[in-house]
Formats: sequence, structure tokens, C-alpha cells
Amino acid sequence: MSSAADLIIAAPSEAPAIVASDYPLGTFKGVNIDGLDPLKLAALHSLFVRKAFSDLLRDYQPIAQASPQGPWLVRVPGELIAFLGRVSPPDQPSVAAKWASTDQVVDEGWSPEDADQFLSRLVPFAQTAAFEGKDLFLWIYN
Repeated sequence: MSSAADLIIAAPSEAPAIVASDYPLGTFKGVNIDGLDPLKLAALHSLFVRKAFSDLLRDYQPIAQASPQGPWLVRVPGELIAFLGRVSPPDQPSVAAKWASTDQVVDEGWSPEDADQFLSRLVPFAQTAAFEGKDLFLWIYN
């Protein structure tokens, strides 16, 4: 089952305000990115920084939650933000194809075109976050 999620640009100190908000996209710069989850992000991270997927999972645990039933806030690691910020438009389709070949993405049934659509939303936000000196957060809700 796909997750409902938003990608949010914010300073780390703003994490409590994200969690307290009923609609973080009304306050923070971000985009709806339903279908993206921490496992898919960790797979992308693992693929391009050449670290074991299992070693990266700890970096994708929620840092905050509104309740035990969610929503959950996951901070995207700076290493992945830096990688995404360097993806140039001509390289994006090959990055998407590699990502689409990972187990976590294959299990969801994504095509390389699906992965490319997600990258089309991820890359500009990573670039903006890096430029503004902020973090990216994944806000996952039901």
C-alpha cells in the first residue's frame, strides 16, 4: 500500500511546528509526494552513496510523531539531499532507472518513468533546501 506523504523544506528547529500542524503544506514550503516512503528513499540513498541499505535504515526512522498512530516526521539525511542536489536534468533518467531497479521500488511496481516523476519533485526541493541551508522532511500520514 502506498503511503500518503508530503515533502517539506524547513529548519531542524521547525520540526515541532510541522508535527503540531494539521496541514504543514499550508505553512511550510513543500509538495505532496504520495507513494514515497522512507524505504524507497533509503534505497535511493544506498544506491548512490554505495552504503548497504540495512546500514542506512536507522537514518530513516521518524524523528517525531503526532501520535503513536502517526503522522510521522522523517528527516531526509543531508547526504541524500546533497546527492539529489547534484542530479542534472540529463542524468535524471538514468538515476531514475537505477532507482527503479531496487527491490524496494520494484516491490511497489514502479516503472523507471514513475521513479523519474518522483525525482522530478525531489531534485528541485533538495536543491532549494541546500541553497537555503534547510533540511528536507518527509511527513507521512494515513
